[in-house]
Amino acid sequence: MAAHAQIPDRPDLVAVAAPGAGDLRAELERDGVLIVDVEPFAVSPDERVLIDRLLGDGAKNCTFNPTTGQLGHIVGAPESLEPLRALMARFSDWSRQRIADCFPGYLAHLDAGRTSLRRRSVADEPPISARKDDRRLHVDAFTSQPVAGQRILRVFSNIDASGGTRDWAIADGGFERYANHFRGRARRLLPGEAAILEGLSLTKSRRTDYDQIMLGMHDAAKRDGHYQATAPRQLVSFPAGATWFAFTDQAPHAALAGQCALEQTFYLPVDALADPTASPLRVLERLWGKTLV
Repeated sequence: MAAHAQIPDRPDLVAVAAPGAGDLRAELERDGVLIVDVEPFAVSPDERVLIDRLLGDGAKNCTFNPTTGQLGHIVGAPESLEPLRALMARFSDWSRQRIADCFPGYLAHLDAGRTSLRRRSVADEPPISARKDDRRLHVDAFTSQPVAGQRILRVFSNIDASGGTRDWAIADGGFERYANHFRGRARRLLPGEAAILEGLSLTKSRRTDYDQIMLGMHDAAKRDGHYQATAPRQLVSFPAGATWFAFTDQAPHAALAGQCALEQTFYLPVDALADPTASPLRVLERLWGKTLV
């Protein structure tokens, strides 16, 4: 049987479901996080030895691009890294199949992003800055990679061989409360700003007002010590072997503890959602009274 997450006193905060229960989009879109009762992603003994011996380049994650097959932030001779490439490609494919099982309506619309191996301990990682400290409550927004309103859907698996949990905090109130709290500290783009950023290769594509606002709220949340200390939240422990989906652009979350997890990022257009009106893009457009993409 699959491992179950421990949700102490708020069973409504994070939904738990199993494949075969029908289209689960509504549950995931409502809560932003959904634990699935599936057999754990299999990691062989040889692959665990490989993970233990990996040498990173100092970045938080080792990465894999499913489109090009390129590995990133890992040191070693190319031939010695082939087993890692195979492992991460297998997880990427496995993640897509889990989405097919649970959210068949998403499948045709997915755009695969990076696969990541988060090997180091969250608790022991010294933050480079408050803005880059994922132990602080935030929703995801990318400085160099605009999403133009697309959803950021991630599949996580805790593969820690020691049996340790991966612990998150999830803020109460969801995205709309977060947006109402921080939107006054975010702004739209200045005239010509997006073109300048793209022209200088500071962004990989044209930044939109949506991306600018999401970045502003992300940075404001992480730098707000009072919010970080007092925001109501629930702690969720994902045991070794657990798999969960998260719209990390929706659920304000913080990674508190854990090591050795795999994660696959997908991008999803708003129109593929069961309820597009609940997406961060539509919520912000309603709050700002403007089209943001």
